Amino acid sequence: MKSILIALTMILSASAFAQDMSRTEKYENAYREMEDGSNKYVGGCSVHQDYEGELFNVTSVVVEGYEPEYQAPVSQTMKKLKHVEVELLDAVAAGADGDTAEFFAGVDDFTLERIKSTKFKGLDLYRWNIGVGGGNGYYEVYNRTVVKGKPNYKKLSNVFDGDLEFCDKSVWIKK
Repeated sequence: MKSILIALTMILSASAFAQDMSRTEKYENAYREMEDGSNKYVGGCSVHQDYEGELFNVTSVVVEGYEPEYQAPVSQTMKKLKHVEVELLDAVAAGADGDTAEFFAGVDDFTLERIKSTKFKGLDLYRWNIGVGGGNGYYEVYNRTVVKGKPNYKKLSNVFDGDLEFCDKSVWIKK
């Protein structure tokens, strides 16, 4: 019985790791230096911000760019997010031990957009553009599904300062 549990744990953990395709590409192959000295992502994650207008388009803005005032009460920021589904807020705040208010209290600015993939059909995509640390920022893309009448959000990618940190195989360009 013990060996069956160990084997099952290994199989499940291996399949969870397999979801993240970002570790399958090397930086040298995934980024191209441009004439102006900047780097452009040319790798396999179809929802990386460098593919905007090529492999996906912004279809609407759910929350316009918002910059909380310095030391503004968290309630002010939460008021700006009142039309966003709780499940999406919970998904994005998972990295802050699930505390949505704490997560958004630590950001410089944010925008929430709906995007549409030109490559992968049937996805209901939401992209957070979040500024942190006075110039640093990241994008997170989530897919919305409905399970038993309840919205569910799954993170599909995370890009910090242009570097791909996570990309789910469901939006990976098969090369």
